[in-house]
Amino acid sequence: MKLQKTLVYFNTSIRGNEVMIGKLKTIFQDTDYLDEELVEDVIIELKQAFNTVNIYSDILTGTMDAFASIISNNVNAIMKRMTSLSITLMIPTLIASFYGMNVDIHLEEMPHAFLLIILVSVFLSALSFVIFRKIKWFLRKVYFENNSNCPSPNRLKVMR
Repeated sequence: MKLQKTLVYFNTSIRGNEVMIGKLKTIFQDTDYLDEELVEDVIIELKQAFNTVNIYSDILTGTMDAFASIISNNVNAIMKRMTSLSITLMIPTLIASFYGMNVDIHLEEMPHAFLLIILVSVFLSALSFVIFRKIKWFLRKVYFENNSNCPSPNRLKVMR
């Protein structure tokens, strides 16, 4: 962010310098105070500096977009994992809420109905966990390697 701010300041100052050189050329156009060769060299240097600032600004924008995309992908992977976990934990809650209502249930005559309901809840939760694990919603980890020698795009590693 600080680098982008600095590039904006450079860009603004270079444009101001171009305007100033243009005004100096119009003011001193008839006099001998102006060295035309020096003014042309300054204009060329200003254009080169302007182009360089624009190139670095574009590179910085592309790099920031790439990092934003990586962060977005990491957030999506985390949200996918959290969603599968909440679905897995929702199944026993759903079954318990059905049997917690004040209506006639045909299992109330059975002596081990509570144990049966618990076993069905655990079985369905385990089944959902196995399904989510099979489609790899619990296994994938994305992180940045702490290696400063690597260039930025190569610092992303995917563990399976």
